[in-house]
Amino acid sequence: MSVCKNSKTGICLCAVICLVLLRIVIGWHYFYEGIHKFDPAADFSSKGFLGIAKGPTAELFYWMLPDINGTQRLVIAEIDVESKSTKDGKEIVKTEKRKTFPVYEKAWDNYYQKFLKKHKLDNITAQKPDNKKSNEIDGDDEIDESQLKANQKYEIESIYNQYLDSLRTGAELQEKEILASQASLTRYKEKTKSVQNDTTFEKKRRWDEMMKYRSEAERWIATLDNLSNSLQSDIARIIDPKLGGENGEIITNPEKAWIPNPVANSQMRLLDLAVTYGLTAIGICLMIGFCTRLAALGAIAFLTCVILTTWPVPGYYPPLPSAVGNFLFISKDAVELVGLLVIAIIGAGKWGGLDFYVWNCFGKKLLGKYFTGCCCSCCKSEKNPEKNPEKNEAKN
Repeated sequence: MSVCKNSKTGICLCAVICLVLLRIVIGWHYFYEGIHKFDPAADFSSKGFLGIAKGPTAELFYWMLPDINGTQRLVIAEIDVESKSTKDGKEIVKTEKRKTFPVYEKAWDNYYQKFLKKHKLDNITAQKPDNKKSNEIDGDDEIDESQLKANQKYEIESIYNQYLDSLRTGAELQEKEILASQASLTRYKEKTKSVQNDTTFEKKRRWDEMMKYRSEAERWIATLDNLSNSLQSDIARIIDPKLGGENGEIITNPEKAWIPNPVANSQMRLLDLAVTYGLTAIGICLMIGFCTRLAALGAIAFLTCVILTTWPVPGYYPPLPSAVGNFLFISKDAVELVGLLVIAIIGAGKWGGLDFYVWNCFGKKLLGKYFTGCCCSCCKSEKNPEKNPEKNEAKN
């Protein structure tokens, strides 16, 4: 007997099995892609993928990366810096002009104030600790808690001021080089808009030039970010040595902190978490057949973004590496997208998945209760037994 004969599904049993396998295989692909990104050794970041987008939608993906060329974080400005000294018992205030990175200095000050408030040091007057070491203190001597906090604040202030001086010195030493690179980047953008040369050589030249300016900015930004993280660790170590190893970032404009925490995550971190958890959830739902259509649509949206960034169309630079295959309009991602379209349209979760139980236990009842005028064949067959020949045969 043929496996297709009298099939209640409307398609043959072999087709049902193949659709379930397709759903599970694609689900496993998404699930593993998601959990792999949880591994710290993988060092996953959407920045690398979005930063090499090409095609007509490339600018949209570049926009998703905050300050990709560092034009805001690498701004250098001149400020007035006050320094205090004591001479003959009198306090002397001196003002001098210094260069700095205002975005980083503002971010540091924000972190510093939050740190002091968090550890209840904001209203404490800093006081230099005595030269007497703690192991030399007699048993009868007790360090007052307020004295301890005053000493801690003094050390934190000293470290903070040292880092500020390092930041300003770096701005003064690198100002000419940074300004020259930023000016060249501006000229490059203006030239790209006005001159349209589509030769292969010109496309390669423009791409290499853009990558050059971006890599220069990333080098300077990486140095400033490392300096920020060192500042965070060094002042946290004064409160508790264990805090010195905390992982985190001091957020700089235009990246916004999304939680009021000294160790805050950046906008890119939010995007990375959304991709990681999203892919994992899509994979689980497809494998168990739960909310299959919604999961398939989410996967289709993700693949659409992937196709738009890679853009497997001839004439765009850089070409796709041969290691991933040779494509002409239709890439591997497009093939998987079509498979997901089939799963979404058919709703393959009703075979070998939880959607079957969800529909029969809740879906039909909800449709019957809230959609009394529904024109669906399933609702009509439930309300009109005479129009359901299978049920009538069973009764007879």
